[in-house]
Amino acid sequence: MRPGRAVGLCLIAVVLVQVGFFAGAPPDFAGSPVVLNRGARIPSVMSGTRDVVVPDGKANEPGLTVQDVSPVLGTGWNALSFEPGGLTPPDVQVAVGPAHVVEAVNIALGVYSKEGVPLVTYGLSTFFATGSDFLSDPRIEYDGLSGRWFVTIGDFTTGQVLVAASQSTDPTLGWSIDRVPSSATSECLDQPILGVGTLNVIVSVNVYSNCFSSTYTYNGAQFWVINKTDLVTGALSPSVWSSPRYATDFSIHPVRMEGRSLTQYMVATLWEVSIDTSSALQLFEVSGSPPGAVVVSEIDRAIATAALPPPSTQLGTAYTLDTADFRISDAVWSRGLLWLGFNEVCPGLPSTACVRLIEVETTARTIRQDFRVSSTSRHYFYPALALDGGGNLAVLAGYASGSEYPGLVATGRLTGDPIGVLQPPVVVKAGVGVDQSWCDANTTQCRYGDYFGSSNDPSDPTLVWFAGEFGRGSAPEWGTYISAVRMKAMLTLNYSVDSGPLPAIGPTLHFVRNGTPDSVAIGAEPVTFLADPGTAWRIDSTFITPSGEARYISRASDAPNLAGVANRSSSMSFVYQVQYPLAIDVGS
Repeated sequence: MRPGRAVGLCLIAVVLVQVGFFAGAPPDFAGSPVVLNRGARIPSVMSGTRDVVVPDGKANEPGLTVQDVSPVLGTGWNALSFEPGGLTPPDVQVAVGPAHVVEAVNIALGVYSKEGVPLVTYGLSTFFATGSDFLSDPRIEYDGLSGRWFVTIGDFTTGQVLVAASQSTDPTLGWSIDRVPSSATSECLDQPILGVGTLNVIVSVNVYSNCFSSTYTYNGAQFWVINKTDLVTGALSPSVWSSPRYATDFSIHPVRMEGRSLTQYMVATLWEVSIDTSSALQLFEVSGSPPGAVVVSEIDRAIATAALPPPSTQLGTAYTLDTADFRISDAVWSRGLLWLGFNEVCPGLPSTACVRLIEVETTARTIRQDFRVSSTSRHYFYPALALDGGGNLAVLAGYASGSEYPGLVATGRLTGDPIGVLQPPVVVKAGVGVDQSWCDANTTQCRYGDYFGSSNDPSDPTLVWFAGEFGRGSAPEWGTYISAVRMKAMLTLNYSVDSGPLPAIGPTLHFVRNGTPDSVAIGAEPVTFLADPGTAWRIDSTFITPSGEARYISRASDAPNLAGVANRSSSMSFVYQVQYPLAIDVGS
């Protein structure tokens, strides 16, 4: 919420009248009826955008015979789910280290092997040793540079954010725990967001005057820059730089930094409070590290106007899913490129929620591309973003519709794909029932989200991981699912001949699949093959039938397209000319 915001606009007070928890911004509660605040709902943002209407993840879309599809799903499993004493929504997070996958939800931490074997589960109150304090809104990252895990969560009882750093690469061993600010406050530090960089750990919050009263004010956005080395070494008093209050800003989102950079980034959508829209993207640059000087600069870039998304329908109930607002859902940086995503209403489809994706070149501080992921038959929401070792983007999003339970899809794009192009979404986890973890009978909306998780894999640069919420079916409460995903170049190929019938075996495609050279004949019908991104591929320019009765040669105009590097998905058709051997009998 921002100063001057209308009370009714923000769903400021929610009365819980059942056992179950309400989570989001401020706290998520259960038990006896209580009144609590909920963080502001904020408009969505857009810029010079284009709409990318994507098919709904169903096999064999018209006009394309699909042999293989990307993204490719790897190991996946049902993970943490709603339990008595838990909160709604789950606020799903995931981080991946050399040997472990860790999921954080409201209010538990689950550690798994990369094969999905549960190793240990912690209640976060036990993990942080906070007793009866009210905790919510967890975040987690694994930092490959330091080999450490970082976990944050809001302590709404003390008005602080808890910051935990592991003491090794093994998340089942010791942790050190700190708090920002160092002393308790009477304020409500809502939805803390974590960002781990080369030098620092940044924690950002929205500050309210209190958490547990229907009367409160929004006091601005604030963040703390913490010396990462101090956290890693378990210093008793880590060096911390506290930002001033940004009175007119909301939900400043530290970016997940993949790789070394002396500049750490944060992003936000600039809210136009009076009309609940946004027409600007804020880029914050943080340099320096405490106890030395810390410098923060801000650059705003115009974007096409974004507006609040509508709630999503779901199969089997009149209750809809809350798709939140257009604050940043996730953001990731690697090698000079920053991707971010958020929810918004689909222009031209006013009853549909869609996902907005924006890419920023941080050196030039310019927006490179900006587009929406939408569907005429589905709602998409709560994007989580990851960049693999080659800089290819993978995206997880929730989906639902009047004919589908809430589930999860993955899509993405390669570095060389044309601007605004995504691969068709692949269903990661289909919902198996309605999600009614906590619903408001007056609005008929059910809390969902508030965000999903993503991580790269430090042991495999081709692999990224996601975690999100889905409808569980037999139990109306939420479930979560973890999945590994790989991006591939989709080469959709076919050929024809200029005269006569096709031979029994066509030209051969030579490419690299899953790290291994492969060769396969292409045919007359378009078929999609998956090549490892960044590897070379080629198609034979000539081939001879097995019997040797004919030779086929590609047209000269096709020659430039017969070889390439798999840094983009392509659909190509080739024409071959036929030559027959000529035998001349000259007689005796």
